[in-house]
Amino acid sequence: MASIIDEFSFNHPQNQGYSKSKRLVLLPQNDPSYIMLEKKFLKGWKHPNKQKPAVHGIFKILSLETSLEPFHQYRARVAAHPSLNTQKKNPANEQLLFHGTNRCCLLVEDGNRIRLCGLPQCHLCCVVRNSFDVTKCGTKHKFRRFGNGIYTTACSSKADDYTNNADNNCNLRVLLVNRVIVGKPHKRRQNATNLTEPPCGHHSVSKFSSQTDPCLLVQVIGEPGVDLNYEETVVYSNDAIRPAYLVVYGDEPPRTQSTMQTLIKTLFKTPLAQ
Repeated sequence: MASIIDEFSFNHPQNQGYSKSKRLVLLPQNDPSYIMLEKKFLKGWKHPNKQKPAVHGIFKILSLETSLEPFHQYRARVAAHPSLNTQKKNPANEQLLFHGTNRCCLLVEDGNRIRLCGLPQCHLCCVVRNSFDVTKCGTKHKFRRFGNGIYTTACSSKADDYTNNADNNCNLRVLLVNRVIVGKPHKRRQNATNLTEPPCGHHSVSKFSSQTDPCLLVQVIGEPGVDLNYEETVVYSNDAIRPAYLVVYGDEPPRTQSTMQTLIKTLFKTPLAQ
């Protein structure tokens, strides 16, 4: 039986013509993934003091099969855990979650900016190119509520707090949407800044051989409560997460038609709703 090729892989038939230097696929506005992600973004905008912005475009992120394979292996091992293997639908509890970070270029700002930059300080392009690195945790914000991990959230307005455009020419903002293997998480309402993995019983190292399954660390979900106003999910393994989409959003630029609308109209040659 032939193996299934990941839809985010360059090897997938629908991704022909894309490569390491061209890995962003602009989704048309009537694409089911676009519709689902726009709803998820708007529903996740929960901060009452932040005006809900418009979505201007959504891109799918393509990756090398060699980068996706460790993610697939991690997902399979989590799905096989005794506490989850009775779940027939989504046994590894894979979720699409937001992450905000620095952008130091004009990536996806207009039709001429759809290739990644080479600036090492541009965290957005680095993640799109190489995925996440847990060792980089804390390089921007020293406070780590749940220790040294990779932080994501279903709350788009919370992820927005961590976006930053270093280029003053940017009119729009960008959030990463990521495939995250949540598994059976440890839930907390109070800070635990020294965590490197959650307690036993949640895919912890003690439940697996540290020699055969060193990457299967526990996930933590921070629930709103004592120390937290909005939910966040933390993973402690690079293999538990892969970037999947970019959501481009923000206030309408001061021009008759946004550059993102122009790009969509040019690529798909369809009339756009005003």
